[in-house]
Amino acid sequence: MVDETKTNDPNSIGFKIVQFMKRYYLQGILFALFSVVSVWLLFKYHWLFSGQDLQFHLQRIDEMYNNLLHGHLNPYLATFDLNQMGSAVMSMYPKGPLYLFAGIRLLVKDPITSFYIGNMVATFLCLVVSYAGYHSVRPKDTVGAYVFAVAYSLSGLNITYNFLMVDIGISFTIIFLPLIFAGYYHWITSGKYRMLALGMTMVCLSHVLNILIVLLALVIFLIIDIRKTDRVKWINLSKAVGITGLLSSSFWIPAFHFGTSVQMTKPFTFDLNGINLLEYTMGALTNNIAYGFTLVALAGFVMAIVKYRSLSRFSKEIFWVGIGFVILSSSLFPWSIFQHTSLVLLQFPWRFLILPQLGFTYLFSVIGSELLGKVTQKQMRIGGLALFSLVVLGLSLNSQSGRVNFTKKAPELKTRLYPNSNQIQFVQGIAWYRVTNHAQYRNLMGYIDTADYLPLMKHTKFQQLSMQQAIVNNTPTLAIPVAKMPIPNGTNMAFEASAPFKSVNLPFVIYDKHYTVMMDGHPYPVKTDKDHVLTLKNVSMGRHFVKVTYSNPLMTVLISILTLGGIVAVLLPGFMKRRNNA
Repeated sequence: MVDETKTNDPNSIGFKIVQFMKRYYLQGILFALFSVVSVWLLFKYHWLFSGQDLQFHLQRIDEMYNNLLHGHLNPYLATFDLNQMGSAVMSMYPKGPLYLFAGIRLLVKDPITSFYIGNMVATFLCLVVSYAGYHSVRPKDTVGAYVFAVAYSLSGLNITYNFLMVDIGISFTIIFLPLIFAGYYHWITSGKYRMLALGMTMVCLSHVLNILIVLLALVIFLIIDIRKTDRVKWINLSKAVGITGLLSSSFWIPAFHFGTSVQMTKPFTFDLNGINLLEYTMGALTNNIAYGFTLVALAGFVMAIVKYRSLSRFSKEIFWVGIGFVILSSSLFPWSIFQHTSLVLLQFPWRFLILPQLGFTYLFSVIGSELLGKVTQKQMRIGGLALFSLVVLGLSLNSQSGRVNFTKKAPELKTRLYPNSNQIQFVQGIAWYRVTNHAQYRNLMGYIDTADYLPLMKHTKFQQLSMQQAIVNNTPTLAIPVAKMPIPNGTNMAFEASAPFKSVNLPFVIYDKHYTVMMDGHPYPVKTDKDHVLTLKNVSMGRHFVKVTYSNPLMTVLISILTLGGIVAVLLPGFMKRRNNA
């Protein structure tokens, strides 16, 4: 039975939950429906419609899924996927989004269905976070919070990142951007810091480059607002930085460890070219969104110009910083002079446009809410919101339809992938293929031509090892097949030696001294060649079994302690406040 005394106590958690549900149940229902609509035209086919990074991120999800099946929560190496070579890519890329998609797959089982449900849940989360972030800054503006959440979360730009680029790291960054900048607002106005810390933590656990982009934006805002700071705020900002470092330690500690262990293959870089502003503006007007701003954001920009004098100081800052990032993303900025610098790792300057998209959508919501508030008849205001919702949903469906129409006649992945096969085709620079069943999905989980963060080696050697072939006597033409049975942070391998071999380079790489090798049931010294590939010496004729495992208890314990410390740092102030009020 429910303890009515506790339930009716305004300070009890039960009372707060009940009041929360009474207040926001309608928004919750609408957001759930909108989340389904945000993937519906794609999901109904039960296909995967290619995508620039679809194979890479699905293999990361599959790797996490297999680790979770084995009860392993934080894999350092990729052993089930990504060519099963023990790549440290699982440590060099943040793993935060993987837990959502892999966790849903544990429940749903089907990998294609779970991918779309994962995107539904991510969209719902984006709607909730956007609504809450806006509402925390403007607590009396419920209409604006709704407009912002719907326009921001269901935009064509999100469809692009979810289903054209298929970069779940950027998609998750977009979810938590409102939390970061709402957190910054609360810090600069009142010194509160936990929202900022949590938002930055989620970005740190989502996407590496976006950490730097968001930090750049925060530094710019801080320079503008420097006169508003004081000693207490700086202390609280240091607390936010500390909490972020603690809670994101599961990423940066392994990334630093493996990143400094060997010379790695760096991600592929492209020519730095800014966007064509006219082309991207026309794309917004026609809802032909690539990686730019959307119609609502463009409308917010125009409305901010018209209503500039009535904007708050905070809104004016957002307006000018947004313009600055648009210019920084464009060909107006001389990106070519940075082609041979470390900035080339940015790859695409249009990455900055997630910030103007956020800011101008916020301005649209603020101004639009104020204009709607001047309508005296309640039914007219409700009708206006309903019409706006239908327009946004229509634009979302239109963006989905564009993905379907582009890909529905693409070839299916009916055969196993292998190097230089050109089975994944490109049209207009966009990956063009379909996955329509589980067998084709397994083909997609096969060979992937991505050597990112493997020890540096010739690409031909990488390709040969990726096909689960061992190289005999350092002679690539002398190769033998290797059967593998992966385990978390390790693998079991079996091969047949038709004659005594001086050396066998197995398809597994070694980064540091934390590996254990067993050969035919006996401990074997860990040896590598110059490319850090696991190497056996003086192998006798016959069938051999090799087990490789990676274990770094010190790193695991350190991550656990720091993460626990971060959780305590977040929860302790609230606990102490409730205790003092008791």
